[in-house]
Amino acid sequence: MDGLLFLLVGTGRKKLMQTRNVEVFSAAQIAERVAEVAGEISAAYRERELTILGVLEDSFMFLADLLRRIDAPVRTAFLRFDHRSFGGVQDLQFSTPMEVANRDILLVEGVLETGVPQEYLLKQLEERGATTVRLCVLIDKPDRHRVAIEPDWRAFETHEDYVFGYGLGFQERWRNLPYIARPADA
Repeated sequence: MDGLLFLLVGTGRKKLMQTRNVEVFSAAQIAERVAEVAGEISAAYRERELTILGVLEDSFMFLADLLRRIDAPVRTAFLRFDHRSFGGVQDLQFSTPMEVANRDILLVEGVLETGVPQEYLLKQLEERGATTVRLCVLIDKPDRHRVAIEPDWRAFETHEDYVFGYGLGFQERWRNLPYIARPADA
């Protein structure tokens, strides 16, 4: 499915410019993969309570659909941190007060690109005493990894520069698309 989008371009004052998008993964493909991934997670945690942490902002749609399909006891919260700063002390912000010690943690991310933020988060959760820490991503871009990291579960793998839709933003737009797309001119 091709669609018409508007991108902000230019320096200084931003202006709107029309562009087309190309569907990379359809809503039907997404639903099918979410069900498959949720089934695998359910099988892995059926007998244990799982604490799922969704990393804001890109994970929210994926997380919501995943949660509806997981057949295991689940606690859920959102996690936010500044992706740009890794020097010095970094505080993780939970949406609700959350103790991770002695819990099985599943970190849910929208996109695994360099792997640097995810590696940092996984290490922080381990240092806070989590029993297990695993990673589930909507989109994995393995050719962009800068650290040795492999998600435990991935819905899709792509080599596209920019993808958006289904909760993934591009210039903080188009998260509401029911499919995952890329700019046609990319």
